[in-house]
Amino acid sequence: MVVRAVLFDVDDTLVDYSTAERCGILGYLAELGVPAADRPAAAVYWNALQEQEFARYLAGELTFAGQQDARAVAMTRWLGRPAPADPAAWFRGYRRHYQAAMRPFDDVADCLRVVAAVAVVGVVSNNDEAHARRKLAATGLLDRFACVVCVDTAGCAKPDPAIFGYACRALAVAPHEAAYVGDNPGTDAVAAHAAGLTGVWLDRRSTAAATPPGVHRITDLAALPAALGLAAH
Repeated sequence: MVVRAVLFDVDDTLVDYSTAERCGILGYLAELGVPAADRPAAAVYWNALQEQEFARYLAGELTFAGQQDARAVAMTRWLGRPAPADPAAWFRGYRRHYQAAMRPFDDVADCLRVVAAVAVVGVVSNNDEAHARRKLAATGLLDRFACVVCVDTAGCAKPDPAIFGYACRALAVAPHEAAYVGDNPGTDAVAAHAAGLTGVWLDRRSTAAATPPGVHRITDLAALPAALGLAAH
């Protein structure tokens, strides 16, 4: 296996999205005057809304902005408040707190430094490209990547093999010359493997689940260069 390109997922792979989401909504709820005792349950509901409405975006039922508006409306109703007159403005309030809490994982910088010395690096994400670029810029990572391929860029979403093929063409490599690293074993590692890439599951939580056939499994990005045979190059 000769890896010439390494592609990365963003949320919970490069950027600690889960922590930023929770801190962001808790901070915004405090700003909105929601009682402290009610905020933990509200944060759990907010996360469920994210998964529900983002799935509708990926299915083509909502635009990227539309899923944000839907979350704002549902959240305010859950809190027993009238739906916001401007859902986008409500969501921007949340986003201020979310972005303030957003951080790259501690193992990202060193991993990218080592990998980028021997391979070209890029991003494949199920986000909207403009949103992904803002996130990467805010965490100081954007300039590290030769391409940022997202749903609106490629016209499809993971696990569709076409999105991986689009990224490989953008980097002028064949799929078998590329690896893809992500925190979701199915949508990321297995899907990349099915598309002809080397699939790497970044299992940061060291779960007890079995490693899917045909993919590599690592628990932190420090192990990535060796897993791909890049450390000795």
